[in-house]
Amino acid sequence: MAITKEPRKTQRAEAILSESTKKYDPNATIEQLVADLRRVQESNPETFISRNFYRIHGRYSEKTWNSLFGTMLEFRRQAGLELSRNQAQLEKHIAKHASLDVYREFQEAEISPWVGKYTKPNDGGRTKTILVASDFHDKEVDPFVLSVFIDTAKRVQPDIIVLNGDIFDLYEFSRFDKDPRLADLKGRFDFVRESIFQPLRDACPNSQIDFTLGNHEQRLLKHLADKTPFTKVLMDLCGSTLASLFGLDEFKINLVTKWDLTAWKPGELRDQAKKNYIVYYNCFVCNHTGNEGFGLSGTSGHVHRPDVKTSANVNGPLVWTTTGCMCRTNAEYTTTMEKWHNSFLLVHVDTWKKQVVPEHILFTDFMTCVGGKYYFR
Repeated sequence: MAITKEPRKTQRAEAILSESTKKYDPNATIEQLVADLRRVQESNPETFISRNFYRIHGRYSEKTWNSLFGTMLEFRRQAGLELSRNQAQLEKHIAKHASLDVYREFQEAEISPWVGKYTKPNDGGRTKTILVASDFHDKEVDPFVLSVFIDTAKRVQPDIIVLNGDIFDLYEFSRFDKDPRLADLKGRFDFVRESIFQPLRDACPNSQIDFTLGNHEQRLLKHLADKTPFTKVLMDLCGSTLASLFGLDEFKINLVTKWDLTAWKPGELRDQAKKNYIVYYNCFVCNHTGNEGFGLSGTSGHVHRPDVKTSANVNGPLVWTTTGCMCRTNAEYTTTMEKWHNSFLLVHVDTWKKQVVPEHILFTDFMTCVGGKYYFR
C-alpha cells in the first residue's frame, strides 16, 4: 500500500501556525525584542530575517514587537540589521554621484570630441544653403522621401546638411511594448550608415554634415553610458565606441549636442532639450524639439507635423519652420498616423543681411516638387 506523504507547508503557512502559539507580552521591552531579533540573525547568518522567518524562529508574537516598532523594517533597523535613515540617505547620495561620474566620463570621452570636429570654415560668401531633415527613424524611413532628399542634396550641393534629430528609431530602447520580432539593433545601425550617411557623403563630398541628437538618440546614450547588457551586445556587433557605432569618423560627421547626460527627471530633460540647438551664420537655428524663443529664424522637427510660424524683430521678418518626418507615416507603434506628414527643408541664407528664405518641401501620397523638378512615387 502506497504511503501518502503530507504536503510540505510553505514558510508562510508555518509562520502563521507558529504565530498562533505565541501570546502578546505587554511587559516586553525594546531591549529584549532587539536582543531576540539579533539572536535569530546570529543563529542564521546567511538568512534575511523576514517577518515570516521571525514568526517561526522568534520568541515574541508579532503583536508584541509591532506595538513597539510599527514595521518589520523599523524592527530590523533598531536591531542594527538595516541602515539607519541617515545612512540610507547617504548611501543614496553616494550611488547618485557615482552614476553621475559615469555619465560625465562617458560624455567627455565619447561625445565631446565629436562636437564640431568637422566644422568647415566660413569662406565669407554672401549666400549659403542649408538642407535640413529630421525624424528618419532608421529602418522606418520612407524610401521615396529619402531618395528625394538625397537627390536634392546631390543637385543643390548645400553648404551644410543638418540631420536634425531622431535619425535613429531605436525601438528596442523605447517605452513601447517590445515585439521581439521587430528587434534588430545591428540592422538599424547598419541601415543608417549604409542607406543615409554613406549616400549623403557620396552625393556631397564637400558639404558639412551635422547630426543633432534628438530624444531617440538621447535614450541610447544613457544605455551606452550605463553599459547595460543590451548595449554591450550592440557595441560588440557594431563597434567599440560611439563614433564607430554612428560612423562619425568614416563619414566626417559632426555631433551637435548640449545634452547633459546627468539629467534624469522629466523637467530636467525638457530643460536640456531647450539647450540642444545650433546657430548657423548668426541668423538661423536648428533645434530638434521646437522653437524655444531664440529670437531668430529656425527649424525643428520632433512632432512629425509640418508647420510655419512668422514673426518679426528689429532685424526683420522671422520664420520658424517645423518640418514633418522622413519616416513612414504608418509606423506600427503610432496611433496618430493620420496627423503625420513628410517634409524636409531647404534654407537659403543671406549671411550679410542675416535673413533666410526657407523652402519647405512637402510631400503628398504620390509626389513632391523641389526647385521645379517633379518626383513621383
